[in-house]
Amino acid sequence: MENNAKVNQQSNGAGLSLSNKDIMPTKLSDRTVTSIGFFMICVGMYVQLVSFIAGAQLYPSLSPVAIILTAVLGNVIVWVLLVLTGDIGLKHGIPYAVYIRAPFGYLGAHIPGLIRALPAIFWFGFQTWLGSMAINEIIIALTGYSNLTLIIIIFGAFQIWNTASGINAIEKFDWVATPVLFVTGLYILYFLINRYEITMADFLSPGDGGISFITGMAIMAGAQITMAVSIADMTRFMKRSESDSFFVLNRGSIHSQFWGLILPMGLFVAIGMVSGIATGEWNPITVMTEVFQDNKFLLIFVLGAFVIFAQIASNTGQNLMPPGYVFVNLFPNKIKFSTAVIIAGIIGLLIQPWQFADYTSTILLIISCLLGPILGIMVSDYYFIRKRKLSIDDLYDANGQYKYANNFNPAAFIVFIPGILSGIFFPDYAFFIAMVVGAAVYYLLMKHWILKKYPQKEVEM
Repeated sequence: MENNAKVNQQSNGAGLSLSNKDIMPTKLSDRTVTSIGFFMICVGMYVQLVSFIAGAQLYPSLSPVAIILTAVLGNVIVWVLLVLTGDIGLKHGIPYAVYIRAPFGYLGAHIPGLIRALPAIFWFGFQTWLGSMAINEIIIALTGYSNLTLIIIIFGAFQIWNTASGINAIEKFDWVATPVLFVTGLYILYFLINRYEITMADFLSPGDGGISFITGMAIMAGAQITMAVSIADMTRFMKRSESDSFFVLNRGSIHSQFWGLILPMGLFVAIGMVSGIATGEWNPITVMTEVFQDNKFLLIFVLGAFVIFAQIASNTGQNLMPPGYVFVNLFPNKIKFSTAVIIAGIIGLLIQPWQFADYTSTILLIISCLLGPILGIMVSDYYFIRKRKLSIDDLYDANGQYKYANNFNPAAFIVFIPGILSGIFFPDYAFFIAMVVGAAVYYLLMKHWILKKYPQKEVEM
């Protein structure tokens, strides 16, 4: 198998370091995550309050039916991309930060790496703030005492520790979190519908047209699309079959990610949407505090199970692990994965992203625009250029075939131009246009220019 290839662990080109034990191909003995375990991890990653907020903020611009459809359809697109890019980790055992060297070059890889890492760091801080608000409300209900800043620090530190402990620690937590989140989420949805007497007429009411359906899909996709870029960070730890056939190899991933994405996204968006209809409020902490203020037990249970579990489960896998690998790739000689996670977490808290809470939908749209070209490049490069083949040795050799022009692949960066233009001229469709056009432009540039100048052994011309 390719992921068993002997890899040159010593960089030897112009002082450029490419190796670190945390970003080397995963050994078969370290692939301990089963399909069911991966389903639990997926639910943990995708049950996040950003989905709640998006569902609440899209009402009344879109009708309730349209909001649910945007969540489902937008994330079916995400699911397809998750499976496609997840094959990189399953087949080769490498993280996103290493694979991206192939299409972008050894130094060029740092740019798409940071484009993936920075939004994750932002959301880590934002969701830690939401979870800390929930803890603060619980403490107030029990003692009357309040210290949100201290809680943010302690809560953030716990999540950083859990992530730095590795994939097995994340999986163990998600085995507890997943059933709790589903049960609590369904109860909250039922309670809100009955408490505010939401009827079928409310669900069938038309939206005011303030946002287009396609924009809604882009916003919903933006809530999870970051993981389609870096899901290899997770799939590299999955147990794999001996076969390299795409559908045989990815069978567990296909089912785990579909049900682990669509079910929690649909549930959390529905809860947020109902909250928007009932209260006009997007902040889940405010909603829960108001709804359950007369029952301290329910308030503590709901905030504790629904909010705190959701933040830990999604933050660890989705918002701390990916930047951890990106930072290791930036400084492979200087830091290890656990240190990189600590750095990412501290930055996420220091920038105080909760100050931008009113602009969540806009931020999701911007993220989608930036990641569209990267995803287009990844799919085009891995499937259409390389046919799922990689030279693992060259990925870790600074004098290898992915050096291109001074360690940058010009084709990959030219592709960002249509992405930027689509964001300017077609903001509602920027993600989809940037991804599709980017994939096509990258393919043409590689076939007719780059590969003729920089031939690569796994590519058949």
